[in-house]
Amino acid sequence: MTSVSKIPSSLRQLVYFFSPNSSKPNINTKCQKILVTVSISAIGLSIALSYFYNRFKSFRKKRTITKILQTIPELNSKNVRIKDPDYVEMMLQNFVNSGKERLQVVSDFDRTISVCSYNGQPCLTSNAVIEMSPYVSNELRTKFKELRDFYLPIEHDFQMSKEKKLPLIIEWWTKSLDLVVKTQIESSNLKDIVRNSTTHLKNGCKWFFHTLERHDVPLLIFSAGIGNVIEEWIVQECGSYKNMTIVSNFMTFDEITKKINGFSGSLIHIFNKNEGVLLDTKHESSILNRPNVILLGDSLGDTDMANGFPSLNHVLKIGFLNDKVEEQLSDYMKAYDIVIIKDDTFMIPNAVLRSII
Repeated sequence: MTSVSKIPSSLRQLVYFFSPNSSKPNINTKCQKILVTVSISAIGLSIALSYFYNRFKSFRKKRTITKILQTIPELNSKNVRIKDPDYVEMMLQNFVNSGKERLQVVSDFDRTISVCSYNGQPCLTSNAVIEMSPYVSNELRTKFKELRDFYLPIEHDFQMSKEKKLPLIIEWWTKSLDLVVKTQIESSNLKDIVRNSTTHLKNGCKWFFHTLERHDVPLLIFSAGIGNVIEEWIVQECGSYKNMTIVSNFMTFDEITKKINGFSGSLIHIFNKNEGVLLDTKHESSILNRPNVILLGDSLGDTDMANGFPSLNHVLKIGFLNDKVEEQLSDYMKAYDIVIIKDDTFMIPNAVLRSII
């Protein structure tokens, strides 16, 4: 048993104060006992306060984690589905904590940025805008329709594997672009073709474009359509943006006749739209240190658009489900983090972007 003499002096006094048989030091014992009691109570109170303060900080932290989704009421709309709210919350928190300097946006164009229907009528894609223009003969327009009638069911056949579809899709795109060349449209016709088309961009996309440019966030638009049409479309309805890159099938024109004579670069179709085609390009250098991605698309294949760059950390996938909702909703919920059902506005992407920037 340890002798009292070996106990530290600060504790030895406590032993003297509370031991009934010990000779007390020549001090006011009663006051000392009160002082010790108060000291012990203060220590206990300090420990309790420390415990509750840490609990309060933990509670505040949990509240912060759930704060972003709670402040986006648009995501509670009846036409919005979220596969995993906790996962989306984590992604948004990461985007906010990383800062806009680490963010980039990758988007499809047709029926993602452009509307699916207008005044109850289906709207044209960037390919169809050329096909249906008054500069195209009825004979060529019939051939465009024959291609579409044959290949479109193949594209929408969910039972057919991507491997089986791929050569047929490439065949379709190649034949279709060959027909575009045969139209012999001139570069000066583009403004009228776009201006007189029945298709429009979604309400709210102008704010989206402007906000991304103002905060220097790169925007990549991927499309298997006609790049010149997309570019003219955006300029006419929204303006031009220095942070925007469009990767698509761009027509080339003869320098003398000004008529179309082909397409530049490699063929872009629905199955090769991904950032891998941008390796060693100017756009690649602008996104090297931006591992966080907001991806916007309207088809199941669009979810692959951010593939090809190993440095990407988080990709928040937002999908527009425009038709065949009952048939496709389950697959869209598996492919996208947020699914927007039959909505020809940019309300949801704008709300998400507003919560991050």
